[in-house]
Amino acid sequence: MMRRRSIAAIAAVTTVLLLAGGGTAAAFWNATASVSATASSTTVATALAQSGELNTTYRYGGSTSTTATGALTITNNGGAPLTYTLANQVTGSATLAQKTALILWTGTCGATIPASGAVFTTLADRAPALPAAARSLAPGASVTVCVATRISGTDAASTNAALQGQSVTSAFAVTGAVGTSWTATASTAAITQNVYRLEAATNVTCTDGYRSAVLSWSAPANRPAGAAVAYRVYDTATGATVASVSSSNATASVTLDGYSFGRNGTYTLAIEAKDSTSGTTAPASTAIPVLRTTKLLFFPSLECA
Repeated sequence: MMRRRSIAAIAAVTTVLLLAGGGTAAAFWNATASVSATASSTTVATALAQSGELNTTYRYGGSTSTTATGALTITNNGGAPLTYTLANQVTGSATLAQKTALILWTGTCGATIPASGAVFTTLADRAPALPAAARSLAPGASVTVCVATRISGTDAASTNAALQGQSVTSAFAVTGAVGTSWTATASTAAITQNVYRLEAATNVTCTDGYRSAVLSWSAPANRPAGAAVAYRVYDTATGATVASVSSSNATASVTLDGYSFGRNGTYTLAIEAKDSTSGTTAPASTAIPVLRTTKLLFFPSLECA
């Protein structure tokens, strides 16, 4: 006759965390939990590696951006079969997260999304479903989950101009479980996704001309290469446009005279740049004052204040 007795054993749950991406990699082991087992126990452990170009800045026209791609490689490096779930820790712009599609699948990774078998959700989803082939792994097995993200929508709120300057950060984690008691969790480094916004014009200067003032400035450092930038010179007190200039050069300028303003006095001007490719509008430049006076023969003059 075989005797049976309950043996209280402590099973250490070992998590192996592998971070990959951005040219760095790290691994560490962390005992995270203890569970009671009967008769015998085995190591429960998992690893998660992230790769690709999911850290990105979207610059686009219309309502749909280009696609950012990457991969999550899940490995069961313990001695028990594991059932997997995925978690997504999201911070930053909730609007951008909701407008960003998150697509997961197994097979060939890249910008081409398979017609069937892919999971479609958004970056706002804190518990995205894994593709069927990644939901369970035998001991020693691994699977690569392809990841694609893109801003996707048909409304005006999906455009670069509507989302410009917004940012969202996401960190994925997988949990492998044996039943409900034994679990192992591994996480990735966070990824950050931004929506492009044109930077402000810089180095604004004023030079006196003949009864006129010449405003000059440097183009935004992150302007699209070779694309014309539209500049609006405006009165900061009223918001009224004083002059408009379009240029693809590294610097731009405009000459203003007394007829640009309706009456004598000091006016404070700033430059607003707009990217014609994506429709984004830069923050205002540093403001600069000019002075309108009436002198010779009652003709108005303008000079740097």
